[in-house]
Amino acid sequence: MSSTVASRTASPFLIFARLWGCLPNGMRRALVPFAMSRLMVLLIFAAVPLIAQVPVQQWGHDDSTTIKLTGSSMSDGLRRLSQANDAAWYFGIAKDGYEQRAFDTSKQANWAFFPLHPLLWRAAATATGEWFWSGVILANLLAFAGLSMLWQLALKLTQSAKVADDAVLFASFWPSSYFMMLPHTESLFFALVTLSFLAVYIQRWWLAGLAGMLAGATRFNGLFLAPALFVKWMKSERRFRDLMTLAPIGLGIAAFMFYLWTITGNPLAFKDIQVAWMRELKAPWVALLDYTSRPSHIIVPWNPKLLHFPITVLGIVSAVTCWKRGWRGLAVFTALTLLAPLATGTLISITRYLGVAPGVYMALAVWSEKHPRFGQLCLALFAIAMALLCTLFAAGINVGGA
Repeated sequence: MSSTVASRTASPFLIFARLWGCLPNGMRRALVPFAMSRLMVLLIFAAVPLIAQVPVQQWGHDDSTTIKLTGSSMSDGLRRLSQANDAAWYFGIAKDGYEQRAFDTSKQANWAFFPLHPLLWRAAATATGEWFWSGVILANLLAFAGLSMLWQLALKLTQSAKVADDAVLFASFWPSSYFMMLPHTESLFFALVTLSFLAVYIQRWWLAGLAGMLAGATRFNGLFLAPALFVKWMKSERRFRDLMTLAPIGLGIAAFMFYLWTITGNPLAFKDIQVAWMRELKAPWVALLDYTSRPSHIIVPWNPKLLHFPITVLGIVSAVTCWKRGWRGLAVFTALTLLAPLATGTLISITRYLGVAPGVYMALAVWSEKHPRFGQLCLALFAIAMALLCTLFAAGINVGGA
């Protein structure tokens, strides 16, 4: 009798152990860093609004002030931020579609935002009957998938589980990674880009082309996969059929351009409307020279230069590192991902833009293997920066991704 009871008691644990063993290594190794970083973000999102409700004067005169975290406070904090900033634009597209009128730049319009993310959000909400949790859960599942594939990619390139673990850690605690917890494009785009590179390294070129096409329908930067994967093809067996399977990469953005042409008369509306956000083309070194000439200006409106400048330097060095190690596709994608925002003449949002480039985490993990103390310092600084940016974001100050 006792053995029967024991077996029944142990059976759920045995079932869990068997299910856990069936998961790919990448998912098992990515779970703890992902969960730790998301819990940190969630607590900040919940606590900051509660703290903000207490007048500043009360903190110095009332020792009985109490802040209590509850499930509802966490949900409210997450809900408020999941429908603000860029997420509000995507929510509007998912719910009501794109503005259909003749193109002009007199005001901001949702043409600047690509369609795949809101389409998936709409599909998830249609299935569940609920918008908020559908967007948040979808974003986090995609972020976890991206981290899992990053682990597999790092293992494939370095044959080191330690390097793969470090790459996932750096990605989980990247200063602007809190955007991957919200219904923005970061998690979807990062997962698709990482899948594209993983696919070519395991000789699944058709999958790389498909993922690249979807990435192009998520962000304009998805087009950067075309030269990046072409460079990888040049270093492979150069089979023509493999090159042809990469051809669909441009179809995602081409389909969006055709749609914009039908509703606005301008197939480049996604680019031309950027002037409404005060962005225009400039030489990519303008922003770097601006900071080096005035290093005391560590923060200007919506631009923490003290963070963005070293992240820019980190991006440049990581691209060089990937190139030297033979990961030239990753190097090209990182360089182009960095060049695009620099070409607007500002460092604004550089940390956020660079956070979707898997080559950055690969380079950091390789450096960390050679210089463990350096890796530990970087990870600590990333976590501190993420906590600070996340706290400001929860308080309504979006300096990390304006």
